[in-house]
Amino acid sequence: MRLTTADLWESAPGTVLRWDVVPTGRPVPAALSLNQRNHLAAAASGEAAVWLAAAFDVDGPIDTVALGRAWDALVARHDSLQLEALPGDGAAAARRHDPAALRWSVTTEAMPQTPGETGATLRALLDRHCAPLRGYPAFAPLAVSRADRSTVVLGMDHLHCDAYSVAVVVDELATLYDAVRHDRARPLPTVATGVSGDIAPVPPDDERIGGWHDFLEARDFTLPTWPLPLGVPSGARLPQASTVGRLASADRLEALGARARAVGVSTYAVVLASLAAALHDLGGPERLDTLVPVQTRAGESGRTVGWHTTTVPVSVRADVSDAGLAAAGAAVRNGVRLGAVPLDQVLGSLPRPLVQTRRDVFMVSWIDYRHLPGADRAAERAATHVSASTLADDVQLWLARTDAGLSLRTRFPDTPEARRGLESVLETWAARLGTRH
Repeated sequence: MRLTTADLWESAPGTVLRWDVVPTGRPVPAALSLNQRNHLAAAASGEAAVWLAAAFDVDGPIDTVALGRAWDALVARHDSLQLEALPGDGAAAARRHDPAALRWSVTTEAMPQTPGETGATLRALLDRHCAPLRGYPAFAPLAVSRADRSTVVLGMDHLHCDAYSVAVVVDELATLYDAVRHDRARPLPTVATGVSGDIAPVPPDDERIGGWHDFLEARDFTLPTWPLPLGVPSGARLPQASTVGRLASADRLEALGARARAVGVSTYAVVLASLAAALHDLGGPERLDTLVPVQTRAGESGRTVGWHTTTVPVSVRADVSDAGLAAAGAAVRNGVRLGAVPLDQVLGSLPRPLVQTRRDVFMVSWIDYRHLPGADRAAERAATHVSASTLADDVQLWLARTDAGLSLRTRFPDTPEARRGLESVLETWAARLGTRH
């Protein structure tokens, strides 16, 4: 799976197709998860749409009938794609549409002539149609049809999905399309339905709530921020900038994994401790505090498309000795353990208000795509995860492990100071990851 962002995304030119979806049945009330409620509150306050797109290639020109049937089958499998958010002055509400009562139609949207024009056309369509409060659906089924090899794109507002979902969508949609085109059975496993993504509350005296308090109290109840200067005026948000690149080769990552196993920690813990050390090399603190998204799927929900993540705190020292890595591994494990506590319960238990000095949250995400659905065919499908470009006032890092190694996508405010700082950090971090200890 290749990670990129809308501002860096281009696509070979062709005929851009768009499918419209019109509900014709009677929807029923539906529940929203904490993530979805918070997302809709941000959208209602005027925040830009935050969409994720799954893109992949198929042979030959698009068979519009077959792809239309594949879209329909995909939506029928995943109830999150049947969800419509309802605007209102009070608490967020939603309803669910019967997939059997959806009417699909396809139209030719544009015929751009260059990769840049094609990318701009796709971005504009995704920005327009993947908005959570504009009615159903908040996703955009698109394709770029070409004579030799075409591209299928499903853009989804965050209401419908998370990063894990993008891999599921690529695998299932590619499988469904191929099955319809060749009149074969659809060999897809059963999907769990009615999975909200919310975590069950824990007892008020659960010691994991105390773990959250300890992390926040050490920071004076202020959320973590990128520890180096970004050149962003207080209270401002600027257009985001992005970078995408390889942080470590497969061979180097295998060597890091061997060292991690020798110490009894995850490869992610080694990579995170190396980031802390790189930041410290450049004037950052001795301890790096960050928030880490973790997915909450388990058992039958493993193929569910939806927003099934929570956020956990992790604090690691700038120490890549064996003892330092062991401590980093313990910090990562502890963070995952704290993920069993609902965030709204954590916030409701705090002895004083939480301070958020920036709108964005500094985080360092990690996904090992080798274990996600469709990993064995991601390269041949040119599977790509595209994220919307919006405004930023902090740094966010997405690490993606595949058979090719470790890639990194960054998101940060577009200032000269932030660009220089990120370039230095990435160079130092890569060097740290290549150092033998």
